[in-house]
Amino acid sequence: MLQVLYSAGTRELALSGARPELLALAHLLRGKAGRCDLSENRHPFPYERSLSEIAFREDPESDTASIVAEEKILRIQGGRKALGLLADNLEGFASEADASDHWHVDSPTYDYIAPESDPLVIAFMK
Repeated sequence: MLQVLYSAGTRELALSGARPELLALAHLLRGKAGRCDLSENRHPFPYERSLSEIAFREDPESDTASIVAEEKILRIQGGRKALGLLADNLEGFASEADASDHWHVDSPTYDYIAPESDPLVIAFMK
């Protein structure tokens, strides 16, 4: 199962899961809206808390994808093209990366990620 950890001090998010789970999330992001439950980590050190859900929706008015933690939910919303790019890159990472690799998803590294997004690191569950 996927897990997302959050640090309020740095606003950094850490999403981790097995290859099939990351691929399933990429597939889910290609839809208009959806959600998935997350595995709770009772000891999220060095992060402060574990989130309980990923919720996303398409926003036809947006050219970018916003990735923001709100309470216990990781909210992803954005234009179809931006969500598609995020899904494509997540699928590529999940399919091709070594188990020890990680991927930083942030703005301005990726111009399809909204500047107000929280920095996100994606890795394989250890």
